[in-house]
Amino acid sequence: MRSKQTWLLLSLVVVFSLAATVQGSEATQYVTLVEAQDIAKANSHGVKLASLRLQEAEVQLEQAQAAQIMQPSPTMLMQAQAGYDLAMQGYIMAQDDLALTVKTDFYTALQLENMLNIAAEGLESARRQLDVAEKKFAAGTVTRLDVIQASRNVLNSEAGLVQARHGLDLAVQKFRQSLGLGLDDDVRPAGEAFVVVERQVDLASDLTFALEHREEIRQLRVAVDVAAKRVELADNDYTPALELRLARLQLEQAQVQLEQVKQLLTLEMRQSYTSMQDARQRIPVLEKGVEEAQELLRLSELMYEADMITANDMQDAQLAVLAARNDLVSAITDFNIAQARYRYTVASALREQ
Repeated sequence: MRSKQTWLLLSLVVVFSLAATVQGSEATQYVTLVEAQDIAKANSHGVKLASLRLQEAEVQLEQAQAAQIMQPSPTMLMQAQAGYDLAMQGYIMAQDDLALTVKTDFYTALQLENMLNIAAEGLESARRQLDVAEKKFAAGTVTRLDVIQASRNVLNSEAGLVQARHGLDLAVQKFRQSLGLGLDDDVRPAGEAFVVVERQVDLASDLTFALEHREEIRQLRVAVDVAAKRVELADNDYTPALELRLARLQLEQAQVQLEQVKQLLTLEMRQSYTSMQDARQRIPVLEKGVEEAQELLRLSELMYEADMITANDMQDAQLAVLAARNDLVSAITDFNIAQARYRYTVASALREQ
């Protein structure tokens, strides 16, 4: 196959553990991405509607085929066949669209879960700093201001933890909604190691395929074919000249519309590819940023205990670690979602049939 999966093992693997900071009840159901997509497919009104449209198009094709016996109409049969083909493609893409939505909401919830864990670690670090500051104040080596600043850091960290928890709650509710469940149903994404699964892509090949098979393209190609057939049927000595002229104008309009949409879709696919590549390039840099920030924090803790830096310096080091880890989590999430969007944009689901 053109596309092969390669596992990129990150030097820093960010692990999501839902149970670490959110104590769910015994009735909580944790679902993997595959399980989530199966649940969503079973509950999706969009997929059901696409299935019904496919069945309707099949009946209309059978009617058009039967009608050829009494009233032959090449354009009617062509349109009915194209309608069925498009309905089949629509059914496949409806499932792929749903899969993209579920994957986006799944990874977003995991991203916010990980950020909640990071915020909890930040709070623990701030509390340790406060404990050190209080001991130093009792020993007379720091001022009351240092204790006040450390206390403020704890309060800020507590507020950040609350905000992170609220953000996670909303993301989980959105995830449940994409599965077709109630917002209060106790279903959550299952925790997993968050690694980059990178697929090799060939933009030129993907563009060629998509510009032949995207639904918008196929619909316009049908319009062009039908218009061309009308010109062919009208180009004889028995059809009025104005009718032939009108048919030719309609054919030209359909051809122009097709080229216009191809240009727009080409730009859309190139933008999707660029977004995926940009997100991928950020990850190694941010990994090193996390490594650097953690080492600086370790050194800062030692220096603070030795009275070599101030409480503000210590706070800056803590904030730097939180920011670096959050940036890395966001980059991994962005890449996985961008890759899923790219595959959807180039109609990979049709290619894999």
